[in-house]
Amino acid sequence: MPGLTNLKRSQFIRLGLLSLCSGLTVSMYSLVKATNEPKSTVKVVKSTVKANRLKTLSKGFNLGRWQESKFKDGSKLKATLWRYKSLGLTYTRLPLVLVNFLNDQNPSVLKEDYLPVLDKIIQMHLKMGLGICLCPFDAPSELYADPAVVAKFVAFWKAFAHHLSKTDPEKVFLEVLNEPSAETPEIWNTIQVELIQAIRSWAPNHTIIASSNLRVSKNDWNNTQALLKTEIVKDKNVVYNFHFYTPMVFTHQGATWGWSVLKHIKGIPYPSTPQVVAPVLKKIKDLEAKSVVEYYGKERWNKAKLLKELSPVANWAKSNGVPVICNEFGVIPWTGVPKASMLRYLLDVRQILESYGIGWGQWFELDLYDRETMQALGLSP
Repeated sequence: MPGLTNLKRSQFIRLGLLSLCSGLTVSMYSLVKATNEPKSTVKVVKSTVKANRLKTLSKGFNLGRWQESKFKDGSKLKATLWRYKSLGLTYTRLPLVLVNFLNDQNPSVLKEDYLPVLDKIIQMHLKMGLGICLCPFDAPSELYADPAVVAKFVAFWKAFAHHLSKTDPEKVFLEVLNEPSAETPEIWNTIQVELIQAIRSWAPNHTIIASSNLRVSKNDWNNTQALLKTEIVKDKNVVYNFHFYTPMVFTHQGATWGWSVLKHIKGIPYPSTPQVVAPVLKKIKDLEAKSVVEYYGKERWNKAKLLKELSPVANWAKSNGVPVICNEFGVIPWTGVPKASMLRYLLDVRQILESYGIGWGQWFELDLYDRETMQALGLSP
């Protein structure tokens, strides 16, 4: 079944299924070297993002989705952050559930219940020298079609940026939105420009993380390809972001949410060949799942194929003179993936991203004391 192994995690979310609950310093010269293209093709570099900020965005973990009960215990979070720091991580990404902060009736005034907790979390990061990327989650689908909803988000971001304007811009990063899902990148581009302008009106010095759309077209869900159609905004203090879960048949095997076929797929190895998936195929009874895994084997997923998937991103960054990051990638570690395969995949993707000067962020919660997993991510257990 062609294309199924290329589907992203968010494709299944946006197709009406259940949602997930969940670099290195970018040098334009390093990008030229990594992509091995002649310098004559490189446009004049316009980005003014500081090198030390890009270094801060080089190695990160995503914190759990915002739940006040999880973050109220400052000592527990503090211990986790210290562990992150000792491993060599440079930042975290904090998913913010919009309803906790967005006042739907008066979006220009933030809800205040969660702000003290958020401020405390930010200060913890700053005291430890860790960066933090703040990202709103769970935007309504109306955002992509209703100007009134866009105006509401503009008002929200002005208020939120105003609240965050006194935080350290060297360590605090403002991401426009998690995984926007307009029918085309062009629709999202127009909205994103307005939201970036709103952020910048009250946060003149903070680096903004621009979000790439999930879809290339209405029925073509491909975040990395959509990034290539993301509009380069006039604001030069912007980093462009994408997510990477390819091939999803491997990274999300055994998942009980989203695409129903995934729950029938366990023990899938990486790299893939027809030979290595053959033993697994014998154990799969669901016909669709069997077909998907068979195709995954024939596609021969390995480091070279992943490199081919990610090279257009590096080329796009270089030709546009802008930095990019991948602040979500990973493999579900608890639903049946062979550990050796997970380690190999994490190592391959991490090394590819770093070779292109692209900072990364691991999404799924991992055992911070598992030496093999931390070493696959290039960390120091």
